[in-house]
Amino acid sequence: MSTVDGVTRAAAVVAVSGLVGGSALLAPMTARAAETCLVVQAETGSHGKSKLRWLDVGSGTTSRVTETRYRLNALGYSATRDLVFGVAEGLSRGAHAVTIDRDGGTRDLGPITRAGNRLPVWSPVAGVTAGAIGGNSWYLLRNGTLYTVDLTPGERYLRVIRTVFLRPITLAHDVNDFAYHNGLLYGVSTTWRGKGAVITIDPASGKVREADDARFPPADVYGSVVLARDGALYATANRIGGRSVLYRLDRSGQVTVVRSAAPLASSDAAGCLTIPEAPEPPDPEPPKPTPTPTPTPTPTPTPTPTPTPTPTPTPTPAPTPVPPPKPTPTPSPTPTPSPTPSPTPSPAPTSSPGPAPTSAPKVVPPPAPVPKPTRAAPPREREEAEKIDPHVRTKEKRRWGLTALVLILGGGAAASAVRRSR
Repeated sequence: MSTVDGVTRAAAVVAVSGLVGGSALLAPMTARAAETCLVVQAETGSHGKSKLRWLDVGSGTTSRVTETRYRLNALGYSATRDLVFGVAEGLSRGAHAVTIDRDGGTRDLGPITRAGNRLPVWSPVAGVTAGAIGGNSWYLLRNGTLYTVDLTPGERYLRVIRTVFLRPITLAHDVNDFAYHNGLLYGVSTTWRGKGAVITIDPASGKVREADDARFPPADVYGSVVLARDGALYATANRIGGRSVLYRLDRSGQVTVVRSAAPLASSDAAGCLTIPEAPEPPDPEPPKPTPTPTPTPTPTPTPTPTPTPTPTPTPTPAPTPVPPPKPTPTPSPTPTPSPTPSPTPSPAPTSSPGPAPTSAPKVVPPPAPVPKPTRAAPPREREEAEKIDPHVRTKEKRRWGLTALVLILGGGAAASAVRRSR
């Protein structure tokens, strides 16, 4: 079994059974699993300011504790605003309305006054001990008088618009907290008559009734009362057996201890807080189309280049040898007739003649150069050669003829000299 602050739940149930005289209603039995119910509970000691506890009454676990600048009581939760309203005491002009958000932030809204009052007056709800919210109505209780405070935005916001006296007072006098459900207020009466009985209050008529077979262990004060969504009623006794104890009363009438802690001078709670809706997940992005893999192109084989046939060189035609110019035939020299020798007279003595003159050497003309065979002139050169002036050829012929004539004459002179020397 789970323990809460060192006390087993089963043992606590047995103790509660003994306190009420062994009532069969509180006989120990296995409790069903409780639903989660997060509440804000204001806890106040004998002196000083209140602290706020974020408490899951279903499991008895605390998620957060914060300090405040106020001494708070009569808490109520507005689900439409997601805010807890509380009454702060000890401020100017009496009781002020204070809001508490989920993060523990508080805000002073000013004094709670009566509707129609134009001048600042003392708040009529100072000293209230119980509070709960239903719609736009905030119900506050003090000594058997029920006040309805308007929460509708406008001129009457935070104004007391209705006052009802509860009856019978023997059940309503010591109710220190209640919870709202379906037009009724549910609380715990600790009067000599109530002795921990669960009661209902009709805020319209002020009628108080005791619920059948629904009772908590007797205690001096039940400062915090919360109704869970599963119909279970949770109540905290500020002091019982030297401790503060949180009880759970389910719909079958079974009472179990949820949590035990240090004693409190004052407490009040509001809830269950709504469970924030999880934000809707964003619409999933449409799946991105899987890109079709581009097929790797099969490399086209490079065609083997067809070997270019080596062109057979066209044989260059042998150049037609240009025949050398025919030499002009040298005319045969006409033989000079030998003169008839006359009788040689006796030569007269003369001085020794000098040496006979040497005959001039025979000049041999150089052979005509044999022209080297040349390649046939290309057609263009041939054409140019054909265009040579014919007079140039005539001049060449004349030079060759003159050369031949000189050779002939020289040869004849040489021959004459030879003959004379004989």
